[in-house]
Amino acid sequence: MKKVVAGIVAILITLVVVDFLFIQDLVAGIKEKEDQLTLENSGEYQEAVAMADDVGLQIGKMAPDFTLNTHNGNTITLSELKGKKVLLNFWASWCGPCEEEMPAMQKVYNELMGQDVEIVAVNMTIGKETIESATQFVKQYGLTFPVPLDTKGEVMKLYEIYGLPTSYFLDSEGIIRAKFFGPMDEKFMKEELNKLQ
Repeated sequence: MKKVVAGIVAILITLVVVDFLFIQDLVAGIKEKEDQLTLENSGEYQEAVAMADDVGLQIGKMAPDFTLNTHNGNTITLSELKGKKVLLNFWASWCGPCEEEMPAMQKVYNELMGQDVEIVAVNMTIGKETIESATQFVKQYGLTFPVPLDTKGEVMKLYEIYGLPTSYFLDSEGIIRAKFFGPMDEKFMKEELNKLQ
């Protein structure tokens, strides 16, 4: 008889512990859901979601922001160029087509300087590309526009760069209005920049 009572008591204690744990999990789940709903209804959350939806690599999306050091030790942040039309180019010194388009890019830069136009040529300073080879290339071609160095490949990943050269044309609000894969000539660059607002 004592064994039966002890067994019933043990079962009751087990049921009470299981119920307690279940209720604790249930309360924690409800609290988490309440916190999530509070966060989702907050202005900050709504703004962050809207901003994330507006940023991307598609035409009409805000170009993803980045900050890089340039070949001459300055720092450039893409979002700080708002108010200017931007030709954002990705290149490497070992890339033949990149070498082909750089003199034209410098000519366009010289012609449009002072007209709220900026050229930013991001060097893919990873793999066989080095800071030294990029700097030597800049000197050789007399490039005077900003040349940021993507030494970790982070911006390359951010912009999904699979081939060089790749270029994006951004309007004065930082919105992507055109993409181009391969080398560009002077005429094409000026036409695309002139289309931008």
